[in-house]
Amino acid sequence: MAGRGLFTLNRAGMLGALLVALLTAATAMAQAPKGVVPPDAAPPPLMYHGLFPGRDNAIKVRLELGKPVYEGHWYNYKLYYPAEGRDGYIDVVHLRGDKPGDLLADVEAASVPKGYTTDAEIRAKLGEPEYELRMATWRMLDYSEKGLRFALNAAGKTIGVAYLPEGYRRVPKGERSLMDLSHLRQGEQPRPAKPADLGGLQCGTAEKDVTPLEQDWLKEPFTVHDPLKARIAVFRRGDLTIGFVGIDVFGMGKQDIDPIRAAGKKAGVDYVVFAMAHNHASGDTSGFYGFYPAKYVAHIQKQVEDGLAEAVSHLQPVAVFRTASKELPMDGIRVQGLFRNARNPGVLDPTISILQAIGADGKAITTIVNFACHVESIANGGRVISADFPSPMCDQIRADGGGQAVFLNGALGGMVSGDNPARTPESSHQMGLKLAKIVKVLTDNAQPPATFAFSAETRPVEIPVTNQKFLPLFKDGPRKLHRGRVVTDMTYIQLGEAQIVTLPGEMLPEVSFEVLEHMKGFPRILVGLGNDQLGYMPPPYDFRADAYEESVSVGPAMATQIRDMAIRMLDGSR
Repeated sequence: MAGRGLFTLNRAGMLGALLVALLTAATAMAQAPKGVVPPDAAPPPLMYHGLFPGRDNAIKVRLELGKPVYEGHWYNYKLYYPAEGRDGYIDVVHLRGDKPGDLLADVEAASVPKGYTTDAEIRAKLGEPEYELRMATWRMLDYSEKGLRFALNAAGKTIGVAYLPEGYRRVPKGERSLMDLSHLRQGEQPRPAKPADLGGLQCGTAEKDVTPLEQDWLKEPFTVHDPLKARIAVFRRGDLTIGFVGIDVFGMGKQDIDPIRAAGKKAGVDYVVFAMAHNHASGDTSGFYGFYPAKYVAHIQKQVEDGLAEAVSHLQPVAVFRTASKELPMDGIRVQGLFRNARNPGVLDPTISILQAIGADGKAITTIVNFACHVESIANGGRVISADFPSPMCDQIRADGGGQAVFLNGALGGMVSGDNPARTPESSHQMGLKLAKIVKVLTDNAQPPATFAFSAETRPVEIPVTNQKFLPLFKDGPRKLHRGRVVTDMTYIQLGEAQIVTLPGEMLPEVSFEVLEHMKGFPRILVGLGNDQLGYMPPPYDFRADAYEESVSVGPAMATQIRDMAIRMLDGSR
C-alpha cells in the first residue's frame, strides 16, 4: 500500500535544508543543559570540586579532576570519574565539546557531599526547594536557581546531585511546586487471593522485518548493522480486539499510520497502537529532513499489515496474564548506565513496566515492555541501520522464555536519553542486555490482577501550530491544517488493571507526572510516539526561546492539551 509522508514537500530541497540547519545547530547542545554564567556571578552554595558549571572550561575541569576513567563523545563530551566513597558508582562530567576552552555544562554525581547527606540537611542549608518530586522509592529536590538538584532515596538519604549553570528557576513562582506520586502502586505486588477471570482472553503474535531493502529508499547511502523489526501482540476478548505494534523506526505521521490501522480493522483488529521506538538509526521514515521515503513507507505499511493479520491467525487462549513494574534506582541523579535527562538532569521517571500473557502450555506468548528513553545509542544513525538497544533486549527476552517481546517507548521528551558510555553498536548491545536482565527479574515476580478490564477508546485532538518554522511544512505537505490546527488522536486502553494511554509525540517527564497522577491502575503505561509523531511537548511554564526541544515542537499548547485529554479519558469525562 502506498503512503504519504507528514512533510512530503514540493520544495523539499529548500525546506529540508532549513530543517537540517535548524536541527543540526540545536542538537549540538541537546544533550547538556545550556547556560553561560557571567564572570562576576557569585558562586553557588555547593560546587563539585570547586567547579562552576557554565563558567569554568575543560582546562580547569581536567586540572581539578585529573584523568578520567573514561571519556568520549555523546552529542556533547563527557568524562567519567569514580564516585567518592561509593564503590561501583560513577560521576559524569558533561562538557560542551572536546576543545580545551569548551565550557563545563553540568555534573551528575553519585558522590554525596558533606553537609548535604539528608533531606533535613539540604533544607537547612538551602531552604525549601523550588519544586519537589516524590515517587515510591525516591524523591527529587529542585534548586535550579542555585544550580543544584538532589536525588534522595525513600529514607531521605542523598544518592545523587546535579550541578547546573546557576541563575534561573526551572519552575517559576506560582506554578505547581510539589508533584507527589508516592501513593501510587509500585514495585513487587502481593498475589491476589483470587486472580481475575480473564473472560476468554486470547493473544497472538507476529514479528516482521522492516529493514529498508534498496539504497534509493532513503536519502543517504546506508549499511545494515542489524535488522529493524515490527514486533506485534494482539489481544482479543469477546468482540473487541486490540493490537500493539512496537516498531524500530524513527517516526511516521498519522496519515501514514491510519492506513495501517484501517487494514488492521479489516483483519479483525479494532484498535491498533502503532508505537514507534523513535530509533535514530532507522533512517528518516517521516520525510522530516526533506526526503520522503515513499517506497520505504509502503514497505513498512505492507509488513505491519501482514503482521497484524498473522498475529490474528495465531490467537490462542491466555491461561495467565500478569504484570510488574519497578522504579529503577536513581543513584547519581540518573539510572546509571541506562537513562538520564539531558535537558533537565534528575527530572526523570525511571519506571520500567511489563505485561505478560502465558498460554495453556505454560509458555509465555508475549512480554510487553514499557519505559522512556530515546533510542539513539548508535552514532551516525541513518547511515548505519540498526535497531539499537531494543533489538538485543527483545531477543534476550525471547531467549529467557518471555515469548514475543514488544517494546513501547514512554514519555521520552526533554532528551530522556541513554547513559551508556559510548554511541557504538557494542555499547548499545550491552544496554539492551542490561534491560533484558531487569525484565527477567520483573517477569519472575509478576503477579496476576485481581480484576480484569478490557476496553479501548480513541478521541481526536486539535493542536494549534504556532511554531513558524513548521507552518511551511504543513502548507506544502499532504497533511493540511484545520484552521491553523493539526488533527491527531489519542487512545486509552484498559488491559487487566493496566492503564495505557498513547501520546502523539515526545512528552517531557514533568508533564507525564501530571498524567500519571490520574492513573490509578497497575502498571501505568504512557506510549510515546503512539500513532503519530508531532515532536516535543515541553510544559508551557518551561517553554524556552531557542532551545532544541522547542524548535521541534508544534507549540506550547500541545503539552497542556495532550495532558488534559489524557486526564479526561482516564476520568471518563467529556
